[in-house]
Amino acid sequence: MNLNAIITFLFFLAALPLGATEDPISIQGDIATCAIQQPSPASISIGQYFGGLLDTSRWPARWTCGDWNETEGWVYIISDITIFLSYFSIPIMLLWYVREKPLGHLRWIVLLFVAFIGLCGITHLLDATLFWEPVYRLSGFTKLLTGLVSMATAVVLGFVIPSALKFKSPKEMQEEINERRKLQEIFEIFVKYSPGATAMLDSDLEFMMVNDNWYRDYKLEGADITGLSFNAVFPNADTDDNWTNALPAALTGQVTESERAKLKYNGETIYLKWRTQPWRLSNGKVGGVFLFTEIITENVRLEKELFQKNKQAQKQAQTMLGMSEVAQIGTWEFDLINNTIEWSDVVYDIHEIERGENIDLTKGINFYHNDFRNIITKALDNAIQHHEPYDLELTLITAKENVIWVRAIGQPVVKNGKVIALRGLFQNIDTKKKAELILANMNSLLEKKVLQRTSELENVNSELEAFTYTVSHDLRAPLRAINSFSEALIEDYGDLIPENGVRYLSRITRNSVKMGQLIDDLLEYSRVTRITGGYETINVQKIVSELIEDTFTNSSSHIKIKPLPSVQGIQSLVRQVFQNIISNAIKYSNNEDQPTIVLEGQTMGNEVVFSISDNGVGFDTKYSEKLYGMFERLHTDDQFEGTGVGLALCKKIMDRHHGRIWAVSEEGKGSTFYLAFPVNVSDKPTEV
Repeated sequence: MNLNAIITFLFFLAALPLGATEDPISIQGDIATCAIQQPSPASISIGQYFGGLLDTSRWPARWTCGDWNETEGWVYIISDITIFLSYFSIPIMLLWYVREKPLGHLRWIVLLFVAFIGLCGITHLLDATLFWEPVYRLSGFTKLLTGLVSMATAVVLGFVIPSALKFKSPKEMQEEINERRKLQEIFEIFVKYSPGATAMLDSDLEFMMVNDNWYRDYKLEGADITGLSFNAVFPNADTDDNWTNALPAALTGQVTESERAKLKYNGETIYLKWRTQPWRLSNGKVGGVFLFTEIITENVRLEKELFQKNKQAQKQAQTMLGMSEVAQIGTWEFDLINNTIEWSDVVYDIHEIERGENIDLTKGINFYHNDFRNIITKALDNAIQHHEPYDLELTLITAKENVIWVRAIGQPVVKNGKVIALRGLFQNIDTKKKAELILANMNSLLEKKVLQRTSELENVNSELEAFTYTVSHDLRAPLRAINSFSEALIEDYGDLIPENGVRYLSRITRNSVKMGQLIDDLLEYSRVTRITGGYETINVQKIVSELIEDTFTNSSSHIKIKPLPSVQGIQSLVRQVFQNIISNAIKYSNNEDQPTIVLEGQTMGNEVVFSISDNGVGFDTKYSEKLYGMFERLHTDDQFEGTGVGLALCKKIMDRHHGRIWAVSEEGKGSTFYLAFPVNVSDKPTEV
């Protein structure tokens, strides 16, 4: 309550007597009324008491009872009212404090104290009121209630004061705050710079602080886990040695640690070593837990990998030991410091002497054949003097006088620039060496045979060349004579020769021409084998365009050439294969109303594939394999002229280029021939 308001109220009360109508004489005249006019009953019931709690008929007002003057009366009244206002303001402030600041279980003690002080103030207010209204019964009841509340307050304080005595003074509290601040700074430095992941938890196992390694190891970057419980951060995480039980145990002062634990966290398995240790307050009590962890997943992985490699190495060593015995490969070592030689069991077995027998350098060298002793001796000297390793194949005479081939490998062991030992391998290669000698003899015989066959082939090729010359020149002369005389007969004696004779002469002429064409085709077929030379890049677009212009200009077919890629090959042969395929397409589509031929090509994987399509007569694909045989034809000469050599020649050319040729057709709907050249080819074409 405002102090100015209180002073104003007090002056107001002090001014009340100045306006009273009664004078002191009238007041003093009523003093006799203090005498009891009606005797009170000996006792009344509780109901009667509370029913007349405000009854004023049996008592006089205090002004009229006693010898009061104004000064004495108003001092009494003002004192009671002042005490009331003071007592009443204290509960108001306490109630405001309780409302603004939660006090927990102390709240009820404060409220009891508020009731006690408030009732005390009301008793003083009623004392002042008695000067005008004699509410003595109400005043008495209020004082009784005040006494009861006072006693209850005293009892409660009797229980609270011993605990309150433990409360520290402001100075003690400030000293403790300073101590805690220093301790916290030490803890923060300790946690921050601790190796591995370190966390500090309080007695409720809530995180107080963690270092950066903790956030990194448990993938919590960007999060703030301060104030969160351990179970909230690791809801379903536990190790195979149950580290979560170690945390409550640390609160009892126990230290627990594990060198290797498996933790399932965030859907993955990690390995770590950990330690829980309590930290204590200044009074010695456990304040919480330090948890130290170190992720060792990579170490465990390396340990497992090393274990597997060691296991594999042991297995390989056992395998190698078995293989060395099977392959007859042994080891040896010559210790130059102690002048001792050690052989493995296999080396003893190769020399056919008893295992473990003492061997010196001279005895070892004497096992070699006389022709090879100088070689092995020189190799040993070079290894010792010049640090040169050696790998030799020598003959050995065993203790049982068997002559065998062996392989001796030596490697110097150098320390401080000096050879201190020689070590190496020793292998029985007798079977291998003898097989190589046999193979060498066989290769020599084979080379002689190849030379002989080559000579024979060269003779055959020479004969073939001569035959080709004969066909080219000697056979053509009779054909030209037959053709010329037949035409002369028809021209000069046509009128004298019967019709059948003229028809026969015409057939002779046609067949002689066909025979000439067949001879040309056969010569061209044989020429494919004789053509030599390496591959070159061929502009297929250019050679096809030239073919159309030079050879097929007068054709009635509409020839459409789409973009054609280049290929690697022999240009004259590639030109020949395209000429034959295009010629066939024109021939077999010439009877169509609008004969059309389409050429296109593209790279498909490891091949360059060309297609030549026509809309001619086509053929049944079940006969497609017959197309490439010599003199094989699917139509008669009356239908379409030909020799049956053209496609066979194309097949041979494609074989020389490691390529493919095939056709897709349907009778009456035309045909499509495909030529596939490899993208990557050797520089030398295949001889066919």
